Amino acid sequence: MYEMPTDLQYKDELRKEEIRIENELEMLNNKDYEQLEKKLKRDLERVRKSLQD
Repeated sequence: MYEMPTDLQYKDELRKEEIRIENELEMLNNKDYEQLEKKLKRDLERVRKSLQD
């Protein structure tokens, strides 16, 4: 059975997401395209692996 996250857990996840997006925008602003591409590929691979479970 799936349990809904509490408001605190949900907000914590949103804060993590906020930090992740800020970091990616900073990479873009710094024109660090290679590093951003590597990060996004790692994230995509992690999500795909999680979906296979």
